Amino acid sequence: MKRFRFSLQSVATVRSLKELRARENLAASLRAIEHALLAHAKARENREELEHMLRAGTSSRVRAGEQVAFLGALGVAGLAEAAARQTLATAAAERDRRVTEYHEAARDVKAMDKLEARARQRHRLAAERAEQNALDEWAGTALRPGNTPS
Repeated sequence: MKRFRFSLQSVATVRSLKELRARENLAASLRAIEHALLAHAKARENREELEHMLRAGTSSRVRAGEQVAFLGALGVAGLAEAAARQTLATAAAERDRRVTEYHEAARDVKAMDKLEARARQRHRLAAERAEQNALDEWAGTALRPGNTPS
């Protein structure tokens, strides 16, 4: 009997490559989330530090120019924190999309694996049947009258 050859091997290869790419994209989006979390934490820390400095400055005498500069810096820090929060939300949405993409690719690979397992099972059964038929034929010819068993 011929060797086993899965007729959909090229499709299985493409799907496994797609799954690998999806896994890599998911890992990249998780790294992007980590960076966004760090940037957001740093922006929040900067804003809180400026707020603390502004509150500490109100208890003592502060010139009006310094007060305006602190308020301007606080406004910029607030905008930076909002931008970091938006980047974090975008990264989270991208991660969710990548997770879905990965699950779909993994499901496709699993389906191809099941198809290959079924094809291997059918091939094995066909080989066993062919072997049994050959043995039956040999036994039938060996036991006919006039043939001597060897």
